[in-house]
Amino acid sequence: MTEIPQHPKALEDQPVYPTRGRWLIAVMFLFAISVSVGLWTYWELHTRPFRSLTDALGEKFPDSNPRVEGGKHGLHRDIDSILRIVIRIEYNPEREPERYENDVLTILQMAANHVELQAYDRCDIHLFRQTPEEEPVVTSRTISREDFPQPQI
Repeated sequence: MTEIPQHPKALEDQPVYPTRGRWLIAVMFLFAISVSVGLWTYWELHTRPFRSLTDALGEKFPDSNPRVEGGKHGLHRDIDSILRIVIRIEYNPEREPERYENDVLTILQMAANHVELQAYDRCDIHLFRQTPEEEPVVTSRTISREDFPQPQI
């Protein structure tokens, strides 16, 4: 007589643990919530000191997508503390140097009004123009602490 081989148990024969799935879903939700809270906290701490300046630049220069960052880069604590302002412009600064100079002075004065500039060693202002199918035109100006303007109220 030949013996009939034993087949492994089918999935239907396995015991069902519905609580395992519920715990997995709960853990997934907790993970998503903790990541969201972590990102929100980081972004809040990273942008809050510069939010008033960013909002003011956005009002003064519409469609400029201003970005303001400040502090020391990375873990290198022996380097200068920098306030970096990046703004999109609609004109070519090489063709309109007077307008560019006026915008840089306006941005620097707005920075002095909204941020404690003396806490930084220098201010880097980057204005860029990017049109479709062309290389971006980037102009930068570095202003040292000695040349910072006084706040005007």
